Amino acid sequence: MSSSSSLSSSMSSSSFPKRTLGQTHCFCKVDATLKYSSTRRNPGRPFLGCPKYNTEGLPYCKFFKWADGNEEIEFRLQERNNELLRKENELEKMMDDVEKTKTELRKRVDEIEKRELVVSNREKELLEQQTEMRRGRILLRLYWGFLFVVQDLKHLNIGRLVNMHAAA
Repeated sequence: MSSSSSLSSSMSSSSFPKRTLGQTHCFCKVDATLKYSSTRRNPGRPFLGCPKYNTEGLPYCKFFKWADGNEEIEFRLQERNNELLRKENELEKMMDDVEKTKTELRKRVDEIEKRELVVSNREKELLEQQTEMRRGRILLRLYWGFLFVVQDLKHLNIGRLVNMHAAA
């Protein structure tokens, strides 16, 4: 089968694009597309063609190449490899996002721990102030009590002195 008859039979077929081949380029310098022939002569036979073929209004080249055997296997392997690379990139992005989130969470934990330390220190200060105020109240009560006792003693002593003078 000559390439011109293959070309005309494939171009006149109602082929439809399936996948884009990452390595083979058509004459337009675009990745060739894997298509499947729907002609009577080559039903379902895979071939590579210009992705612009059968697209309304777009100019296209007449690139054509059968994609039998190894080429189709290589294409599928390349396609699978590309998918794995895409997934690997997605996973790496997800890992980066997880690391960023971990870093952010660590910062938040540090900030919360600092705030807890400040609150704890303030609580200690307040407890110390309360303790000092209690001591002050106790001392004030003792002082007032002492003053009342001394005052009573003075009145008692003055009363005794007055009584002693009066008796004398």
